[in-house]
Amino acid sequence: MKKTVIGILILQLVFVQAFAQKNNQLFDLSASVGNAQGSGSLSYVYNWQLGKNKKFEIGAGARFSSFFSSNKYFVTAPAKITSGSTGPAVLFKENINSNLDSLLLASSNSNSLNLSINLGYHITKKITAGFNIDAIGFTFGKNQNGKYINGNTVVNTSAKPTGFNLLLISDNDLGSLNSEFYLNYKFNSNWSVKTGYQFLFSEYTTAAKVQQFPSPNDRFRYKSSSFLIGVRYQLKNKQ
Repeated sequence: MKKTVIGILILQLVFVQAFAQKNNQLFDLSASVGNAQGSGSLSYVYNWQLGKNKKFEIGAGARFSSFFSSNKYFVTAPAKITSGSTGPAVLFKENINSNLDSLLLASSNSNSLNLSINLGYHITKKITAGFNIDAIGFTFGKNQNGKYINGNTVVNTSAKPTGFNLLLISDNDLGSLNSEFYLNYKFNSNWSVKTGYQFLFSEYTTAAKVQQFPSPNDRFRYKSSSFLIGVRYQLKNKQ
């Protein structure tokens, strides 16, 4: 599956190089704050604008994201446990609640660096609607003490951010991945502001496979969703 994602990114680059005539490069700084949680991200994005009127854009980039929280429950992560299956079908399956255990972390801070996929549509010259999502990368962060919880059973353990990130489908995903739906308003040739909605996976791996039913597991995930604000600075605009 890792090779599949890399292949899609390569095909995307080949396609846009063949058919795009206009491109732009930009830096993007975003932040979100929720209940006892928050995140910040810095991205570099290279977009190609497509179509007769260059309203569509597709691009690739690199994004550094930092997520922090306090007193959050990270839930069993692997799709084969959460829904009893893997593959695309997990999108349409309900979680099996009896399979879900949790990891309570008094505090967490994970930092990820991922390659991203970016899509956009220019509604007007000043307003753009877009979507982006992390595809593959890695995460680092400190080891944290936590409590593994299974019903009335509580076990002290330690955990650290899962090191490898990979976009698959829903709970098949690995590691920490960030995504955004946004509206961007450009108020001069270089600067713009954006607002939107962020969906971020943050994943920790325990020191041992603390969960035993229905199969051994050491991966636990927190799904964060919140509104975001940000600014963008455009570097180039080539014809």
